[in-house]
Amino acid sequence: MSRKLTHLFATRKSKTIIVALLLVYSLLSFHLSNKRLVSQFYPSINDNRKTLLPTTSHSQDIDLRKQVAVNRKKNQMHNLRDQLSFAFPYDPQSPIPKRVWQTWKVSTDNNDFPATFRTYQKTWSGSSSPHYQYSLVPDDSIIPLLENLYSPVPLVVKAFKLMPINILKADFLRYLLLFARGGVYSDIDTVLLKPIDTWPSQNDSWLSDMINTNKPIPYKNWKGSPHTSDKISHQPGLVIGIEADPDRDDWNDHYARRIQFCQWTIQAKPGHPILRELILNITATTLASVQHPGVPINEMIDLRYEKDYNVNYRLKRRNDENYKHTELKNSDNIEGSDIMDWTGPGIFSDIIFEYMNNALQHNNDILLVNPNLNKNDDGSGSTTPPAAEADSGAMSKSTRKFYKKISESLQASNIMPWEFFGFLKEPVIVDDVMVLPITSFSPGVGHMEAQSSDDKMAFVEHKFKGSWKDDVDKNAGHKS
Repeated sequence: MSRKLTHLFATRKSKTIIVALLLVYSLLSFHLSNKRLVSQFYPSINDNRKTLLPTTSHSQDIDLRKQVAVNRKKNQMHNLRDQLSFAFPYDPQSPIPKRVWQTWKVSTDNNDFPATFRTYQKTWSGSSSPHYQYSLVPDDSIIPLLENLYSPVPLVVKAFKLMPINILKADFLRYLLLFARGGVYSDIDTVLLKPIDTWPSQNDSWLSDMINTNKPIPYKNWKGSPHTSDKISHQPGLVIGIEADPDRDDWNDHYARRIQFCQWTIQAKPGHPILRELILNITATTLASVQHPGVPINEMIDLRYEKDYNVNYRLKRRNDENYKHTELKNSDNIEGSDIMDWTGPGIFSDIIFEYMNNALQHNNDILLVNPNLNKNDDGSGSTTPPAAEADSGAMSKSTRKFYKKISESLQASNIMPWEFFGFLKEPVIVDDVMVLPITSFSPGVGHMEAQSSDDKMAFVEHKFKGSWKDDVDKNAGHKS
């Protein structure tokens, strides 16, 4: 009997049948697994039209830092925040993936790829980062890629397709890539000045020195230990830089926020909750703001906060009775402030501050480290009490200038003030978020205390070859 079986399995026909059966089994297993995943979100085929879209502006009852989607048989996830959390779980102890993402209209092997950009692109894909997987996503690959990555959350892809202009899609795409796969995203008109592995976020000795030489800053809920070297035994989950720190009375005429975070270069672990909240906000805003979104939007949003979902109520226009808030007509809505507050640095900065405040209010162990509060403007250690220095005017361009405001805001209200990030010269840690000074991603701009590109804190230089202020599609990386 055993001899007959051996002969049977030895024939070519038998091998083909066995391989075919294994292939069918694998395909069926994959299909059933995917079906189970989708069914956890949508019990019936049409339920994806009624996924709830919570507002990110009123999340005071939720600990966003610990938000984890729990799948229960009778508690399917109809909430987009839960769906995103489940599809892309966050592991704070994992390393930052060694990936680099960029986008452009065509791939690098296309003759239409700009020669100048090819020079910039090689700094990211060449010998300076040999252990990093480099991916440039051209236009014709974007939708297939997103449909693959975000198949469990199709509303996100739908929102991307509905965006009326390409600069919005360009902003949204960078968040989507990092949230799903992590790594570093940088605009195509940027130059890598120092290898990624030398950045503070990747440098264990830099991180440990930063923690061990600076006491954690207390806040109202703080009950942590002063011995916090173990609190950052892993890399930060999100690394961002300062884009704008305009110390002038008319800052509001030139910038979206008093402290504005840069989003032309971002480093992140996949699933980071700040990116989740950003994607939730942009998806909900888009579906509620464009005409004919194809979903019953009034059944999906929280009608108590209806204005939160309409980009035309953002910022100064919110209280402008003469502005036609509800008359949004697709591509007509391309004012600079709309882009800033829809997908750009405005909403990016808002979500970061909202998340930090939420974390402080719901947790008693958030690590706050700011070496800039312990040093003079020249970087030397200070033995003079901050209040005395402030009175003498010795800190005109130092974070120490804001010491009293920072201390009062944190210890009285668990509120992260913008001043915490003013005039940074060294990186700052807020839980697992690292904020780099303006010099890191904006060296040589000639204002706001940014230093030259050869400074020790300069890592990426933005060439501004595709400023959307001149032509909103020029730096979008997408077809018109």
